[in-house]
Amino acid sequence: MSKKELLYSIKDENGCSNMGGIAIDGSGILYCVKSSSDDENQCLYVINNYVRAKKTNGFVNPLRIHKYVRLGHANSLTLSGGFLYVGTNENYIIKLSTTKLKGTKHEAGTKIGINSGDADISSIAAVGNNQFIVHFSGHNDGHARQRVYFSSEITDTVEYDAKKMKTFTYPDTLKNNAKNTEAQDMFYKDGYLYFILAEKDENGKEFTKSHILKYRYSDCTYVGHETFTNEHATKFEIESMHIVGKTLVFSANESSSSHKNIDAIYMVKKWELA
Repeated sequence: MSKKELLYSIKDENGCSNMGGIAIDGSGILYCVKSSSDDENQCLYVINNYVRAKKTNGFVNPLRIHKYVRLGHANSLTLSGGFLYVGTNENYIIKLSTTKLKGTKHEAGTKIGINSGDADISSIAAVGNNQFIVHFSGHNDGHARQRVYFSSEITDTVEYDAKKMKTFTYPDTLKNNAKNTEAQDMFYKDGYLYFILAEKDENGKEFTKSHILKYRYSDCTYVGHETFTNEHATKFEIESMHIVGKTLVFSANESSSSHKNIDAIYMVKKWELA
């Protein structure tokens, strides 16, 4: 198992306690979103120089915190062309200017809906040139041993085309009960798709481990996976991820006997699956 390093925790703000997506730009700025339990409020954190960011009592000191009411569950973030795209778990995404997010004024962003289809957007990953990989809910893969993703062009709408659907089947080496799992965010890099699968304990009560699976995107070929846990936690759930070079960065929601629902950022250097 790879050695993970705790970078810092993300403090709750404005009633937002649910960790969502993360994304990291080329200059080392980390963006992450936390939402309230009813998804009515969200806080977007802008963290400068994510590896060496200043912290107080283990909590990071963000450069900016922007407050929102329309980012939904905000469980997925991706960067493309100077914009941050937010997968809301609703039937639209929000496109935000990263230049404006670094400033002091509020950036409302642009709301982009789906061109057709009755589905919500649960996760999104940038490929390039307005091309993205999107997961739409409603394809009966929530508790099956597979995930269904779409190639999608995003302009003034999010393209929904059944002809661009790909199915990624879990390997036999991943021994788990699909009914006790919950898929989280995904990430695309250099022709490979990664997605996160959180798994509950045998009683189906708390998430105690998370798997990150890697596939060749072109032909859906399984490459490998790694399972992460925290022996000191009663709950451990990876929410989102990003890869910088050979370094894996991920966000996790954790609980222990002394602390409940702590949202943290971890790093794995020289990750074998990167």
